[in-house]
Amino acid sequence: MIGVFTYDAIHRKTYDVLCLLKVRGYSKVAVFAESFHYQKKFKPLIEHRPAAGNIPTVEIICRNLNFDFYKGFSEDRLQPGRKILICGSRLIDRSFIQNYTIINAHPGYLPIVRGLDALKWAIYEGNPIGVTSHVLGDDVDAGLLIDRKLVPIWRNDTFHAVAQRQYDMEVEMLVDAIEKAETSTTVLTDEAPLHRRMPHAFETHLLARFQALADQAPLDARCYDD
Repeated sequence: MIGVFTYDAIHRKTYDVLCLLKVRGYSKVAVFAESFHYQKKFKPLIEHRPAAGNIPTVEIICRNLNFDFYKGFSEDRLQPGRKILICGSRLIDRSFIQNYTIINAHPGYLPIVRGLDALKWAIYEGNPIGVTSHVLGDDVDAGLLIDRKLVPIWRNDTFHAVAQRQYDMEVEMLVDAIEKAETSTTVLTDEAPLHRRMPHAFETHLLARFQALADQAPLDARCYDD
């Protein structure tokens, strides 16, 4: 059985991950949804994650996909050693990390880009834009590397096109990691700075920095016929 940690709310990433699990043939899935009490106090100037849109709650999604749904996490629902995907969660207790293979897909190229707003910081600081799947360790955005991919930028790209491409890769790599986790041996370090939300003073320069990257990028070969 595959476990999924998420929020008991309307949540886009959870919707996309659960649908992909169903399409990939996973039938024994247990979803553990915690109450979502956190209220964002910071409003970014530039949104870069897909909006929830008109999707049902996680409980209804599970009912329609025939997945098990539980409010909160109960250790008697999963045997030790099972794989758990992180779609959304509070900080994970170390006891969980020791007893389960907990898998995360981070929207940044670890270990270089850690923390929040990874896409924005990667663009602002000129670091690689990518996605990393990994088994959780004791430190934030660290643990055992499963897979790591770069997100391409093309000369005709927009910021939000790249953001969507990165998000799609993140969802796919999270599900892919179920089969790949067994071979992970490389340890991700936690030496790079752990970023917080990007302040507005930095965001005002973000699109200009992105455009500078796009202007130097190659043309997308897919735009041309053979």
